[in-house]
Amino acid sequence: MRTAMARIIVISDPHLSPTHGFFWDNWCRTCEAVNRLTPDAVIVSSDLCINGPDSDAEVAFASQALALLRSPVHAIPGNHDVGDEPPGQEAEQIIDAHRLQRWLSVFGADRFAFDAGGWRVLGINAQLLGSGLPQEAEQDAWLDAELGAESQPVLLALHKPLFLQSATEAEVTVTSVNPEPRARLLRRLQAAPVQVVVSGHLHCHRDVVRNDLRHVWAPSTAFILQEPVDAAADNIVGILSVELGDDGASIERIDVPGLVAHDLAELKGHGRYKYLRDMPACPPPAAS
Repeated sequence: MRTAMARIIVISDPHLSPTHGFFWDNWCRTCEAVNRLTPDAVIVSSDLCINGPDSDAEVAFASQALALLRSPVHAIPGNHDVGDEPPGQEAEQIIDAHRLQRWLSVFGADRFAFDAGGWRVLGINAQLLGSGLPQEAEQDAWLDAELGAESQPVLLALHKPLFLQSATEAEVTVTSVNPEPRARLLRRLQAAPVQVVVSGHLHCHRDVVRNDLRHVWAPSTAFILQEPVDAAADNIVGILSVELGDDGASIERIDVPGLVAHDLAELKGHGRYKYLRDMPACPPPAAS
Protein backbone atom coordinates (compact mmCIF):
# COMPACT_ATOMS: atom_id res chain seq x y z
CA MET A 1 0.00 0.00 0.00
CA ARG A 2 1.44 3.35 -1.04
CA THR A 3 1.85 6.19 1.42
CA ALA A 4 0.11 9.46 0.65
CA MET A 5 2.54 12.12 -0.49
CA ALA A 6 3.16 15.04 1.89
CA ARG A 7 4.12 18.60 1.03
CA ILE A 8 6.36 20.69 3.26
CA ILE A 9 7.30 24.31 2.68
CA VAL A 10 10.70 25.52 3.90
CA ILE A 11 11.07 29.19 4.82
CA SER A 12 14.55 30.38 5.74
CA ASP A 13 16.20 33.45 7.20
CA PRO A 14 13.25 35.87 7.38
CA HIS A 15 15.11 38.19 9.82
CA LEU A 16 12.18 39.75 11.65
CA SER A 17 12.34 42.48 14.27
CA PRO A 18 9.91 44.76 16.13
CA THR A 19 12.40 47.64 15.77
CA HIS A 20 13.88 47.04 12.32
CA GLY A 21 11.14 46.07 9.89
CA PHE A 22 13.12 46.00 6.66
CA PHE A 23 11.76 42.59 5.68
CA TRP A 24 8.28 42.59 7.21
CA ASP A 25 6.47 43.07 3.92
CA ASN A 26 8.41 40.14 2.46
CA TRP A 27 7.33 38.05 5.44
CA CYS A 28 3.67 38.91 4.97
CA ARG A 29 3.85 38.10 1.25
CA THR A 30 5.60 34.83 2.05
CA CYS A 31 2.93 33.80 4.54
CA GLU A 32 0.16 34.62 2.07
CA ALA A 33 1.84 32.51 -0.61
CA VAL A 34 2.45 29.59 1.75
CA ASN A 35 -1.12 29.65 3.01
CA ARG A 36 -2.41 29.43 -0.56
CA LEU A 37 -0.34 26.27 -1.03
CA THR A 38 -1.92 24.63 2.06
CA PRO A 39 1.12 22.46 2.88
CA ASP A 40 1.04 19.67 5.43
CA ALA A 41 3.75 21.43 7.42
CA VAL A 42 6.08 24.43 7.34
CA ILE A 43 9.71 24.35 8.43
CA VAL A 44 11.32 27.67 9.33
CA SER A 45 15.02 26.91 9.12
CA SER A 46 16.33 29.57 11.42
CA ASP A 47 17.38 33.20 11.66
CA LEU A 48 13.87 34.34 12.39
CA CYS A 49 15.44 37.37 14.10
CA ILE A 50 17.93 40.14 13.46
CA ASN A 51 19.17 40.48 17.05
CA GLY A 52 17.64 37.52 18.85
CA PRO A 53 20.75 36.67 20.91
CA ASP A 54 20.35 39.87 22.92
CA SER A 55 16.66 40.75 22.71
CA ASP A 56 13.72 39.16 24.51
CA ALA A 57 11.36 41.34 22.48
CA GLU A 58 12.81 40.22 19.18
CA VAL A 59 12.46 36.49 19.90
CA ALA A 60 8.90 37.06 21.12
CA PHE A 61 8.07 39.09 18.01
CA ALA A 62 9.41 36.37 15.72
CA SER A 63 7.33 33.76 17.51
CA GLN A 64 4.19 35.86 17.18
CA ALA A 65 4.88 36.38 13.46
CA LEU A 66 4.55 32.63 12.89
CA ALA A 67 0.84 32.98 13.68
CA LEU A 68 0.38 34.29 10.13
CA LEU A 69 1.01 30.75 8.88
CA ARG A 70 -2.00 28.42 8.95
CA SER A 71 -0.18 25.08 8.61
CA PRO A 72 1.69 23.38 11.47
CA VAL A 73 5.03 25.18 11.92
CA HIS A 74 8.34 23.66 13.04
CA ALA A 75 11.04 26.26 13.78
CA ILE A 76 14.70 25.79 14.65
CA PRO A 77 17.14 28.52 15.75
CA GLY A 78 20.09 30.04 13.92
CA ASN A 79 22.97 32.32 14.84
CA HIS A 80 20.78 35.43 14.73
CA ASP A 81 18.35 33.75 17.14
CA VAL A 82 20.51 32.14 19.86
CA GLY A 83 24.06 33.17 18.95
CA ASP A 84 26.79 31.43 16.98
CA GLU A 85 28.80 28.36 17.87
CA PRO A 86 32.44 29.26 18.69
CA PRO A 87 34.52 30.87 17.33
CA GLY A 88 31.53 32.53 15.69
CA GLN A 89 30.82 35.39 13.35
CA GLU A 90 30.55 37.82 16.26
CA ALA A 91 32.59 37.20 19.42
CA GLU A 92 30.02 39.12 21.46
CA GLN A 93 27.15 36.87 20.33
CA ILE A 94 28.27 33.30 21.03
CA ILE A 95 25.56 30.82 22.04
CA ASP A 96 25.27 30.27 25.79
CA ALA A 97 22.77 28.82 28.23
CA HIS A 98 20.95 32.13 28.72
CA ARG A 99 20.51 32.78 25.00
CA LEU A 100 19.36 29.25 24.39
CA GLN A 101 16.87 29.47 27.25
CA ARG A 102 15.44 32.69 25.79
CA TRP A 103 14.53 30.74 22.65
CA LEU A 104 13.24 27.72 24.54
CA SER A 105 11.04 29.82 26.82
CA VAL A 106 9.24 31.24 23.77
CA PHE A 107 9.34 28.44 21.18
CA GLY A 108 9.34 25.49 23.57
CA ALA A 109 11.95 23.45 21.68
CA ASP A 110 15.00 23.85 19.45
CA ARG A 111 14.55 20.58 17.56
CA PHE A 112 11.69 18.59 16.08
CA ALA A 113 10.65 15.25 14.62
CA PHE A 114 7.57 14.30 12.65
CA ASP A 115 6.42 11.85 9.98
CA ALA A 116 5.41 12.96 6.48
CA GLY A 117 4.80 10.96 3.32
CA GLY A 118 6.51 7.84 4.62
CA TRP A 119 9.56 9.87 5.67
CA ARG A 120 10.89 10.92 9.06
CA VAL A 121 11.61 14.66 9.16
CA LEU A 122 14.09 15.84 11.78
CA GLY A 123 15.28 19.31 12.72
CA ILE A 124 18.24 20.12 14.95
CA ASN A 125 19.87 23.19 16.47
CA ALA A 126 23.01 23.74 14.37
CA GLN A 127 24.29 26.37 16.80
CA LEU A 128 24.90 23.67 19.41
CA LEU A 129 27.29 21.78 17.12
CA GLY A 130 30.75 22.35 18.56
CA SER A 131 29.42 24.61 21.32
CA GLY A 132 30.48 22.38 24.20
CA LEU A 133 27.25 23.17 26.04
CA PRO A 134 25.52 20.34 27.92
CA GLN A 135 22.61 20.68 25.50
CA GLU A 136 24.89 19.59 22.64
CA ALA A 137 25.32 16.15 24.21
CA GLU A 138 21.58 16.00 24.90
CA GLN A 139 20.84 16.76 21.25
CA ASP A 140 23.38 14.14 20.12
CA ALA A 141 21.67 11.50 22.27
CA TRP A 142 18.25 12.51 20.93
CA LEU A 143 19.48 12.36 17.33
CA ASP A 144 21.10 8.97 17.90
CA ALA A 145 17.81 7.64 19.25
CA GLU A 146 15.83 9.07 16.33
CA LEU A 147 18.20 7.79 13.66
CA GLY A 148 18.66 4.42 15.32
CA ALA A 149 14.93 3.79 15.25
CA GLU A 150 14.47 4.62 11.58
CA SER A 151 13.98 2.32 8.62
CA GLN A 152 12.10 4.91 6.54
CA PRO A 153 14.01 7.64 4.68
CA VAL A 154 15.02 10.71 6.67
CA LEU A 155 15.20 14.41 5.82
CA LEU A 156 17.31 16.50 8.20
CA ALA A 157 16.88 20.27 8.55
CA LEU A 158 19.33 22.60 10.26
CA HIS A 159 20.42 26.20 9.91
CA LYS A 160 23.95 25.91 8.59
CA PRO A 161 25.01 23.68 5.69
CA LEU A 162 27.39 20.88 6.57
CA PHE A 163 30.02 22.23 4.15
CA LEU A 164 30.36 24.35 1.03
CA GLN A 165 31.87 21.95 -1.51
CA SER A 166 33.27 18.92 0.30
CA ALA A 167 32.97 17.09 3.61
CA THR A 168 36.78 17.16 3.84
CA GLU A 169 36.99 20.96 4.15
CA ALA A 170 39.39 21.66 7.02
CA GLU A 171 38.89 25.40 7.50
CA VAL A 172 36.98 26.71 10.50
CA THR A 173 34.40 29.05 8.98
CA VAL A 174 31.20 30.92 9.76
CA THR A 175 29.53 29.71 6.56
CA SER A 176 29.04 26.05 7.53
CA VAL A 177 29.30 23.55 10.36
CA ASN A 178 32.90 23.36 11.53
CA PRO A 179 35.09 20.33 10.72
CA GLU A 180 35.03 18.38 14.00
CA PRO A 181 31.29 18.57 14.72
CA ARG A 182 30.60 18.06 11.01
CA ALA A 183 32.57 14.81 10.98
CA ARG A 184 30.69 13.55 14.03
CA LEU A 185 27.34 14.47 12.51
CA LEU A 186 28.16 12.91 9.14
CA ARG A 187 29.08 9.62 10.80
CA ARG A 188 25.61 9.58 12.36
CA LEU A 189 23.90 10.42 9.09
CA GLN A 190 25.86 7.88 7.05
CA ALA A 191 24.87 5.10 9.45
CA ALA A 192 21.17 5.90 9.01
CA PRO A 193 18.75 6.19 6.05
CA VAL A 194 19.26 9.96 5.73
CA GLN A 195 18.71 11.04 2.13
CA VAL A 196 18.31 14.83 2.24
CA VAL A 197 19.83 17.67 4.28
CA VAL A 198 18.12 21.06 4.02
CA SER A 199 19.80 24.17 5.38
CA GLY A 200 19.63 27.96 5.19
CA HIS A 201 22.09 30.62 6.41
CA LEU A 202 23.75 31.41 3.08
CA HIS A 203 20.88 33.38 1.50
CA CYS A 204 21.05 31.58 -1.84
CA HIS A 205 19.67 28.42 -3.41
CA ARG A 206 21.65 25.34 -4.38
CA ASP A 207 20.78 21.65 -4.79
CA VAL A 208 23.65 19.15 -5.08
CA VAL A 209 24.46 15.53 -4.23
CA ARG A 210 27.69 14.69 -2.41
CA ASN A 211 28.53 11.07 -1.50
CA ASP A 212 24.95 9.93 -2.13
CA LEU A 213 23.51 12.58 0.21
CA ARG A 214 21.45 15.44 -1.23
CA HIS A 215 22.25 18.89 0.19
CA VAL A 216 19.74 21.67 -0.50
CA TRP A 217 20.31 25.29 0.46
CA ALA A 218 17.09 27.21 1.04
CA PRO A 219 17.04 30.83 -0.10
CA SER A 220 16.17 33.60 2.33
CA THR A 221 12.88 35.46 2.21
CA ALA A 222 14.64 38.63 3.43
CA PHE A 223 17.71 39.56 1.42
CA ILE A 224 20.52 38.42 -0.86
CA LEU A 225 24.27 38.93 -0.62
CA GLN A 226 26.17 40.80 -3.31
CA GLU A 227 28.05 37.61 -4.16
CA PRO A 228 26.87 34.12 -3.16
CA VAL A 229 29.43 31.86 -1.46
CA ASP A 230 29.15 29.51 -4.44
CA ALA A 231 29.11 30.96 -7.94
CA ALA A 232 26.90 28.05 -9.01
CA ALA A 233 24.20 28.96 -6.47
CA ASP A 234 21.13 31.01 -7.38
CA ASN A 235 21.38 34.42 -5.72
CA ILE A 236 17.66 34.85 -5.24
CA VAL A 237 14.95 35.12 -2.59
CA GLY A 238 12.14 32.59 -2.26
CA ILE A 239 11.00 29.43 -0.50
CA LEU A 240 11.33 25.68 -1.01
CA SER A 241 8.59 23.18 -1.75
CA VAL A 242 9.45 19.67 -0.55
CA GLU A 243 7.21 16.78 -1.61
CA LEU A 244 7.91 13.51 0.19
CA GLY A 245 6.53 10.12 -0.81
CA ASP A 246 7.29 6.54 -1.72
CA ASP A 247 9.08 7.67 -4.88
CA GLY A 248 11.50 9.91 -3.00
CA ALA A 249 11.81 13.65 -2.47
CA SER A 250 10.83 16.26 -5.05
CA ILE A 251 12.29 19.65 -4.08
CA GLU A 252 11.93 22.91 -5.97
CA ARG A 253 12.38 26.60 -5.31
CA ILE A 254 9.23 28.69 -5.48
CA ASP A 255 9.23 32.39 -6.33
CA VAL A 256 6.93 34.38 -4.05
CA PRO A 257 4.95 37.10 -5.88
CA GLY A 258 6.10 40.59 -4.90
CA LEU A 259 9.06 39.45 -2.80
CA VAL A 260 11.83 42.08 -2.86
CA ALA A 261 15.42 40.83 -3.15
CA HIS A 262 16.95 43.38 -0.78
CA ASP A 263 20.72 43.72 -1.18
CA LEU A 264 22.31 43.53 2.28
CA ALA A 265 25.33 45.68 1.44
CA GLU A 266 23.15 48.36 -0.10
CA LEU A 267 20.76 48.27 2.85
CA LYS A 268 23.66 48.85 5.27
CA GLY A 269 24.96 51.77 3.24
CA HIS A 270 27.93 49.86 1.82
CA GLY A 271 29.79 49.85 5.13
CA ARG A 272 28.10 52.70 6.97
CA TYR A 273 26.56 50.20 9.39
CA LYS A 274 28.25 46.98 10.41
CA TYR A 275 25.07 45.22 11.50
CA LEU A 276 21.38 45.70 10.73
CA ARG A 277 20.73 46.14 14.46
CA ASP A 278 22.95 49.25 14.42
CA MET A 279 20.74 51.04 11.92
CA PRO A 280 18.10 53.63 12.86
CA ALA A 281 14.87 52.08 14.10
CA CYS A 282 12.14 51.54 11.52
CA PRO A 283 9.44 49.38 13.13
CA PRO A 284 7.17 47.30 10.89
CA PRO A 285 3.48 48.23 10.83
CA ALA A 286 2.70 45.23 13.04
CA ALA A 287 4.92 46.60 15.82
CA SER A 288 4.42 50.37 15.48
